[in-house]
Amino acid sequence: MLGTVTKWGNSLAVRLPSAFAREAGIHDGKSVNISIHEGSVVITPVDEVVEYDLAKLLAGITPDNLHDETSTGAFVGNEF
Repeated sequence: MLGTVTKWGNSLAVRLPSAFAREAGIHDGKSVNISIHEGSVVITPVDEVVEYDLAKLLAGITPDNLHDETSTGAFVGNEF
């Protein structure tokens, strides 16, 4: 079956035919893993959603992996 890639904001989107989604167990709100395999995009439904814990993520910051500030230019509004 042929589909069409369309622009969605800054990303691209493809509609999944309902029969394909049903057979793959994909429904509205379902988490999926999107990967590339040998030049093809592969969408796989996942049963478990990874939930991030901010405290654990912040604890993983060390002087070795902390990046420097990035300048974005002069102030242009009410940044302060």
